[in-house]
Amino acid sequence: MLKIEQTTGMVIADDLKASIKAIDDALLQESRLTGSLLEASDQIGLPITHSQKLLEGMARGFEKLVSGRADMLSVVRQVNTIRSQSNLSVVGFGCPGDETPPEASARPVERREPVPVR
Repeated sequence: MLKIEQTTGMVIADDLKASIKAIDDALLQESRLTGSLLEASDQIGLPITHSQKLLEGMARGFEKLVSGRADMLSVVRQVNTIRSQSNLSVVGFGCPGDETPPEASARPVERREPVPVR
């Protein structure tokens, strides 16, 4: 069994949440920028050859951010697998996107006996 300090688990959980939030913030900002570019292109009469290149670049950036977010989900799953094989297997740190304060989310999870199947 892996031995992990609870404070280490809390730091990792907080860093994972912050990393995913940063990606989400970047996606939101890129969406806003795309809208601004479309509005500006229309306002100045930008030829379609230029606006098309702008949109293609934005779409590639957006796709990479979404792909990076999927990679972070894989990291979260792997961290949870490691945690489940450690002394912290009964400690819940919350999920990315969970707005519960860290001091409230890092708590022991009650173990329950399996319910017999009839």
